Amino acid sequence: MKRTFLGWEEPVLVTTAKWLLANFKDLSDVKVVVRGSRAGRRLLERLAVEADKMKRPLFLPQISTIAQVVEGLFDAPEGILPSASDLVQKLAWMEALRRVPKGEKSKLFVLPEGIGQGGDPELLLGSRLQKLWNELGGEGRSFADVGRMIEEKMPEAPESESERWHLLEEVYRDYGKILNKLGWMDPAERRNLLAEKGKVKDVQVVLVGVVEILPIFLKMLGALPQSPQVLIFAPETEQKGFDEYGRLNVQVWAKRSSGLNGGEIHPVVRAADQSARLAEMAKKWPGATLAIPEESAVAGIREALRDGGMDSHWAEGKRMAEGRVATFLRAVVDYASRKPGEAPSWESAALLMRHLDGLGEQLKASADLDKYAEEHVPQKMDPPPGSLEGEWVAKLERKIGFVPAVESASNQASKITAMLSQVYGSLEVNVDMPSGRMMRDSLQKARKVMAELGSCSLPYLEKIGAADYLRLVLSEMEDCQVPEPARAGAVEMVGWLELAEEDSPSVAVASFHEGAVPTSVTSDEFLPGNLREILGVNDNERRLARDAYALAVILGTRAEGRGIVGLVVPSFNSAGDPVKPSRLLLGGLQGESLAARVLALTEKESKEKKFERLASGRGFGALAAGEEKISRVSVTGFRDYLMSPRYFYFSKVLRLGTVEDEPGELSAAGFGTLIHRVAGSFAREVGLRESIREEEIFTFLQAELNRLAKERFRKEPKAAVGWQLELAEERLKAFARVQARERAAGWKIVLTEDEGVKKNPAEIDLKDSQGRSLTVYGRPDRMDRNEQTGRWRIVDIKTSATPKLPERAHQQADGTWKDLQMPLYRELAPIVLGGEGKDWDAGKCDLVYFQLPKDVDKSGISKPMEESTVLGALEKAKEVAGSILDGKWDEIGELDTEMTHPTFLALCGLAGIPQSVQDDEAED
Repeated sequence: MKRTFLGWEEPVLVTTAKWLLANFKDLSDVKVVVRGSRAGRRLLERLAVEADKMKRPLFLPQISTIAQVVEGLFDAPEGILPSASDLVQKLAWMEALRRVPKGEKSKLFVLPEGIGQGGDPELLLGSRLQKLWNELGGEGRSFADVGRMIEEKMPEAPESESERWHLLEEVYRDYGKILNKLGWMDPAERRNLLAEKGKVKDVQVVLVGVVEILPIFLKMLGALPQSPQVLIFAPETEQKGFDEYGRLNVQVWAKRSSGLNGGEIHPVVRAADQSARLAEMAKKWPGATLAIPEESAVAGIREALRDGGMDSHWAEGKRMAEGRVATFLRAVVDYASRKPGEAPSWESAALLMRHLDGLGEQLKASADLDKYAEEHVPQKMDPPPGSLEGEWVAKLERKIGFVPAVESASNQASKITAMLSQVYGSLEVNVDMPSGRMMRDSLQKARKVMAELGSCSLPYLEKIGAADYLRLVLSEMEDCQVPEPARAGAVEMVGWLELAEEDSPSVAVASFHEGAVPTSVTSDEFLPGNLREILGVNDNERRLARDAYALAVILGTRAEGRGIVGLVVPSFNSAGDPVKPSRLLLGGLQGESLAARVLALTEKESKEKKFERLASGRGFGALAAGEEKISRVSVTGFRDYLMSPRYFYFSKVLRLGTVEDEPGELSAAGFGTLIHRVAGSFAREVGLRESIREEEIFTFLQAELNRLAKERFRKEPKAAVGWQLELAEERLKAFARVQARERAAGWKIVLTEDEGVKKNPAEIDLKDSQGRSLTVYGRPDRMDRNEQTGRWRIVDIKTSATPKLPERAHQQADGTWKDLQMPLYRELAPIVLGGEGKDWDAGKCDLVYFQLPKDVDKSGISKPMEESTVLGALEKAKEVAGSILDGKWDEIGELDTEMTHPTFLALCGLAGIPQSVQDDEAED
């Protein structure tokens, strides 16, 4: 075995290309093994460049990863079966799991809640076992080996743990038999057979910077008549860090000092800081390459680059799961996850309708669905026959032409193919665009998977539901990457492990913290960190050594002025969780050096960026005078203006509205509206509203609640809605008790919200200080009059969790106004009463709340609002009227972030998006 240390004086692939050209006149018979496919492509490019410089012909080598090359090194002995594909392996694992007795299966897995109810648990579990076996089989370990190791090395482990692994060994044997019956063999088993019985080919293999080689691959390489040439990306002074095959000596690299200097480390606070810092580096360092260990950080970094006027290219591309075809098929899966003849769930049908390839292009469909959902909170998509929503359901079924059923895999493939042809067949796409390429590749992959499923003869596939069939298709296509086309001048972004082979002189690494560099495994349900260490299977120390070596290559090839390296170390990851700096930043340091490094990681810049919620509506300028004004406002609109003029502008002037498209339950407002409707129905019963009998009143209220519930929520309301109906019944029982008592005390209902003046809102002209008029309209919930005293009262029904006095609901203790509703109702009262208000006297009218809080024992009529508060509110109303007429929408005010819809919060700059400000700005 000959090792060659290429050093760090040049980029590693440049040195590799020169070495290959210098040592082989004809590379066409050489098998070059690289760490990953990107390294292979870059090496080909570099070979072409170097050959051109040398003015010599280039006979290209066969470049591949070690997993791709090893089986081609042997001629298979007679009778050996071919390797099964990933899909066939998965199907065999699933079939083997189905054969495990029910009582035994519980020893293998603790099923997550919900698995098996809306899908096939064997798909999830089979996929997990497939990955587990790929790890163990590659390391030359069996499931039984793990069971024995647990018995010997982990005496504290429960007996059931070793039993689980021995049972997995039995499942594996069944898996192998199933594969063989299908005409295939497990790849790990086949490689072992090839190494033992296969005829070795006389080929030259060159290992290029491959520092991790599984034992089975070593066994196969060791059988070659020509020993592989091993190229190591390191100077000869680092030879203790590698074995004869160029694999890492884990102990050496895990303890090696990184050799970093302070200038290469860039501590930041949040993910937004990190993105800004990387964009700054990319602008200052032309041609820089960025390494992104956490894929979740990519979007934010790309946005920061765009803001800086820079294009970017993410080498990993996009997963098919993010594409239009996969999201459509996932929506179809949810839609089809039901028994034959059963209506689909509301959420699944609504999701499919809103998808661009469902009925998403028809905005009216979404609007109608939103209204229906908000009103009825449906569990199933089963609107009444002939309804508008029912017509949309029929249109959806006609468009996709798909009726879910249990059939053979070949029949399912025919139906899915017909559906995809109907949905996408007439579309014209530009495959030069990323979206067009994604659609083309996704459809091709789906077709390929369905063809492979059709070639497998398994009992499971002879009778399979449409949803389960599509889940199989999606499981094979969703993780496939669709590469982005390279763009001239774009900032190159690669994964962390690809950076060592990049030749850009300037590089910056994001997310240089624990969990990203290096990654770690602690909570794996089969192979937690401590068991991995005992088995020597891709444990955390090996990951640390691998990343320490990668960092050494990155720094070494750019040392002595050959380039620039920047490591960005955030205190919080892209999910907002606090993280520790990577151990690699402290590796090998002691004493003062260690203290200095820790201090450098915790120091903040003198102009450190702090974060606050967006304030003062930054990003939304004040509305210019004379544009978009309003001259008519509801009584409740004053509350919105007092809370936030900007919110008032969006909701009342522009009339933007929000809906809950998939409500799981009645909103607080919806719950209150339901009780208002029941109470309103009672108040309109002229005879019944005279009753002083609590039982009689409640009997009506209960019946009316049930009637409205059936009308709104149909036969099967959601569980949460059912619970809310029970709560509503409790509140209505309290209403009956208070109403009976109040009627006995002489208070008689005179008018309800729906009665009088032809049921239209009453209006008044409210004059501001300049004499201008703002039309104000509205109607109170009801008006009562006491037969004994002749006093009037305006009643507003409140269902908030805790009771509030009208005084405090309208004005805070410091005098700040929050609402003007009840005093304005008093101004409207004469018009509302019409003929009933001949002897109306505003001075003899109380403004009260009919309180129905969560604690029903506290239900009752509130204390009336003080007259001084009423008069103050009316003065404030004139002031607000002037501001509305002037179109003053600039102030954001104090929006309640819990009660205000996120869309409005975002429009007002208060959606929780951090905005950076300098220290002196923050102090101001």
